[in-house]
Amino acid sequence: MTSPHSRVTRGRCQRGQTLIVFALAFTLFLFSLTCLVADAAALYVWSGRVQAAAQLGAQSGADAVDPRYLYGATGACPQGAPGACPVPIVDVSAQDRSGALYAFQRACIEAADQSAQVPVDAANPLVLKSADDPQVPDGTWCASDGCRVHAQVSRVVQLPIPFPGFPGTITVRGTGDAAPVTGTDVATSTCTGSAWVPAPPPH
Repeated sequence: MTSPHSRVTRGRCQRGQTLIVFALAFTLFLFSLTCLVADAAALYVWSGRVQAAAQLGAQSGADAVDPRYLYGATGACPQGAPGACPVPIVDVSAQDRSGALYAFQRACIEAADQSAQVPVDAANPLVLKSADDPQVPDGTWCASDGCRVHAQVSRVVQLPIPFPGFPGTITVRGTGDAAPVTGTDVATSTCTGSAWVPAPPPH
């Protein structure tokens, strides 16, 4: 038979244990909520930056207008059609390549990498990539069919407070498309485009 004093002591111990468990659970909940808010805010900011960088890259690539187009030069028609056609507006000429990159590619990659702040090495985020650096695992990919430029930017983002047991980085991606504008305020020709270089954009 238990005494009233021992029952009171046991009841106080159980209440104390419940309070400790509740405090630990509430602390864990607050920590998880802090992680979620901080990581979501970082991803929101970086997704906007990467999307803007992709659009800027596409516009910069579209600004690489082939000078021969401005002088009305003609060349072979796309898809082997007979006759002569105007050269593409965007500079996709192999003779204007610098190294492995077309003129529009170099302009597109340089602008997007700088805007998205893509580092050469994650250990040193202050040194940013240039067009000649490998564009993997993060970087910029650009393609053009002579009439428009498509840009894709990927950026590995370090989460400020990663959840324990989950990856500390997430890759954020953005895409952009742009077309050059030349001449007067009256359209004088329609760009039909040719084969995508260096490859068609993925769907």
